[in-house]
Amino acid sequence: MLRVVPLAAGWLLPRGPSVPRFSRVRAWPLGHGGLRPWRAGSAEAGRRSVLKTPKGTRDHPPAYTALRDRLLAAVVTCFKRHGAAAIDTPVLELRVPFARYLAMNKITNMKRYHIAKVYRRDNPATTRGRYREFYQCDFDIAGQFDPMIPDAECLKIVHEILSDLQLGDFLIKVNDRRILNGIFAVCGIPESKFVTVCCTVDKLDKVPWEEVRGEMVGEKGLSPEAADHIGEYVQLHGGLELIERLLQDPKLSQNKLAKEGLGDMKLLFEYLTLFGITGKISFDLSLARGLDYYTGVIFEAVLLQQENEHVEEPVSVGSVAGGGRYDELVGMFDPKGRKVPCVGVSIGIERIFSILEQRMKASGEKVRTTETQVLVATPHKHLLAARLKLISELWGAGIKAEMLYKKDPKLLKQLQYCEDTGIPLAAIVGEQELTDGVVKLRDVATRVEGTRDYSPKQMAIRERVFNAIISCFKRHGAEVIDTPVFELKETLTGKYGEDSKLIYDLKDQGGELLSLRYDLTVPFARYLAMNKITNIKRYHIAKVYRRDNPAMTRGRYREFYQCTSAALGWVFQCHFTCVTYTGSGTFLTEAALAQLPQDFDIAGQFDPMIPDAECLKIVHEILSDLQLGDFLIKVNDRRILDGMFAVCGVPDSKFRTICSSVDKLDKVPWEEVRGEMVGEKGLSPEAADHIGEYVQLHGGLELIERLLQDPKLSQNKLAKEGLGDMKLLFEYLTLFGITGKISFDLSLARGLDYYTGVIFEAVLLQQENEHVEEPVSVGSVAGGGRYDGLVGMFDPKGRKVPCVGVSIGIERIFSILEQRVEASEEKIRTTETQVLVASAQKKLLEERLKLIAELWDAGIKAEVLYKKNPKLLNQLQYCEDTGIPLVAIVGEQELKDGVVKLRVVATREEVNVRRESLVEEIRMRTSHP
Repeated sequence: MLRVVPLAAGWLLPRGPSVPRFSRVRAWPLGHGGLRPWRAGSAEAGRRSVLKTPKGTRDHPPAYTALRDRLLAAVVTCFKRHGAAAIDTPVLELRVPFARYLAMNKITNMKRYHIAKVYRRDNPATTRGRYREFYQCDFDIAGQFDPMIPDAECLKIVHEILSDLQLGDFLIKVNDRRILNGIFAVCGIPESKFVTVCCTVDKLDKVPWEEVRGEMVGEKGLSPEAADHIGEYVQLHGGLELIERLLQDPKLSQNKLAKEGLGDMKLLFEYLTLFGITGKISFDLSLARGLDYYTGVIFEAVLLQQENEHVEEPVSVGSVAGGGRYDELVGMFDPKGRKVPCVGVSIGIERIFSILEQRMKASGEKVRTTETQVLVATPHKHLLAARLKLISELWGAGIKAEMLYKKDPKLLKQLQYCEDTGIPLAAIVGEQELTDGVVKLRDVATRVEGTRDYSPKQMAIRERVFNAIISCFKRHGAEVIDTPVFELKETLTGKYGEDSKLIYDLKDQGGELLSLRYDLTVPFARYLAMNKITNIKRYHIAKVYRRDNPAMTRGRYREFYQCTSAALGWVFQCHFTCVTYTGSGTFLTEAALAQLPQDFDIAGQFDPMIPDAECLKIVHEILSDLQLGDFLIKVNDRRILDGMFAVCGVPDSKFRTICSSVDKLDKVPWEEVRGEMVGEKGLSPEAADHIGEYVQLHGGLELIERLLQDPKLSQNKLAKEGLGDMKLLFEYLTLFGITGKISFDLSLARGLDYYTGVIFEAVLLQQENEHVEEPVSVGSVAGGGRYDGLVGMFDPKGRKVPCVGVSIGIERIFSILEQRVEASEEKIRTTETQVLVASAQKKLLEERLKLIAELWDAGIKAEVLYKKNPKLLNQLQYCEDTGIPLVAIVGEQELKDGVVKLRVVATREEVNVRRESLVEEIRMRTSHP
């Protein structure tokens, strides 16, 4: 297992059987010898948090996140087209953890892609797309294959992506580390200086040869003659002719490494010729690439000129993709040193994004940040119930719909909101429409009415879950944002109550005290205050980290995903939140925000509980769609709890600590909670018993009505407000038709300090599964609430932005689905490959490569075995093992007849298809109704 450990100098590096050396790679230093939790209560805790992100990081607002998602989608589409499966590994870097993953799991054959954030302690240059936190998009092929076929495919992938993105003219430089080492040897360089001289040569794309030569002689101790000799080679570039010339070079031809490298380079260019992309490829002897783990072919893509009518001068962003062969890296992690040959490519997403970002700014292009299809509107007053019923029907049918969080919004405001946000349709319900049983559909544009690793198999399961959740979030009109994985320590201080002990911090050499994010809610609040945003509906899916005791069988990890619409740990959190300015110094929830007009000076008139009800509807939809079994959504209100504590005689100073005790009632019986209140928290037995009379109650509207008549609670202002809102909430939930899964539960407390109003938590009642003998215990699977005071903690003037949000417990849901799949032995497809290009005879590699290039260029997801002469039986077996539905077979007879034999793997049916009709035939046979 690869472990993260502190070294004497304070660097964060992997520990394994042997650790590879990396040139010019910097790790994050850790404060006081290691990661440690940040505890609330220090002097910093009382200060208002600073409104900024750590150096070299940035937030991504909705418009730019939408632009980035377009870019990532294009890259992923290409990776999937080439038959790659997705995996995931813990944070830090992508390629080295991949090598560790292969060694740890004894994998010798894999084609994978991985898109995630990585972190480097570098000097940021944000105007050139250089950040300390950035996305890395990797594609790698691992396994013992015939030479240069996988390497050629990696270069084809780079060519496809850069062509698809239309960034301007580009060039892909290629070289081979063996050729470079051969050059150094024939030039008289001692082997001990190969790596350092290689790093110097690598600077030739930035500085002229004279400066590089000066560094070799003046700093690296090379003789002027040796440096000049190197210069004769490293300034050469060309194609096959140059390779042929160097193969005849009297010195290089006698060097074993150089001869091997040049032979493979010649073979590589032959395959690239078959792919039809040599016009964009240059064999460049100055290309070195600094990382030590490269052992063979290396490559780097650069933009030659950034032509853009909106930008006066070319944009300089350096290389935009790079990679190479690293055949020995896996062996550094394997206990027995077993090697797995690998080749891979990384796409420089941040640098490409910086180009597209500048284009968008210069052109004034408006980017849609949601996928909402229709706004449910009304021209008359007193029709909120009709709107809620209609939008609930649309959500239930999978339509992406929104509505304004006003009881009686003006029609002009609703239509203006559509125009501002790009919503194409408005579904208008008025009194006449209700009488006639119709809906008036208005076209807005025309105004015409009418920590752990994730294997490919696990990643496929996770992708299903994410798709269901994201589809729901988009259906409700949310836009996506992104924030850095680490924040200033003071940003997170004092926000989590007793859970603050689970936060980790790290120290940057620049002097900033940083912490890994505990959740997505506090960074979101900081983002709102920092950018003075008072109206947004967003979702965010990302990893978070908690120093908790992991319970992996129950889906509890230190690193996990949180879906905001989850301990040192990593977590994905899916988070969905609404926020809106009310105009009277208050704000609505995140779900409410996105639905309001962009000019909302009078936004203060929004009515309570509509966004809160939508959050609960979202939880209900997601859990229903995922079919996890029976569930219950518990709801309560912090004001009711505080009012209850007050009438039971609990001092104000003990409200939060008693709240934490009450929050344990879902895990331990009342007697234990009572014992903690009295024995540890110093509460009188009478006060504890009085609390017990309330917190063991649960029900629905009837219970709310009863408590509104309670002689003590009815006299408490907070409790009365909370119960009034709870009654209104249940009325809206009744209109949504989901009260059968909702329980008003006075034992629900939720431990985080920032909640101020409605709180809720979804739990699975029973995990029914015929393959699992006992129910799976995974705790709650969703939770959230209203947090109206959190943004004000960051605002310099303390201005509040009321918010409400929900988080989906992705990891716990994964644990259920994974156990189901394992128990049922269900076969999960890990790629989306539509067809395998195969041959029945020998010496047809060229024809296979020509055909697969045609399919890739047409957008077909296709694979080919990386063998010159694979047996047909092995190719067909590969399809059965991986679930590829079709095989396109080229043989000598097919080539003569101008056809391709298309075989359906499941039925073994074979048909001859004209080559020009093959793409359409594959699409027809692999399309899903």
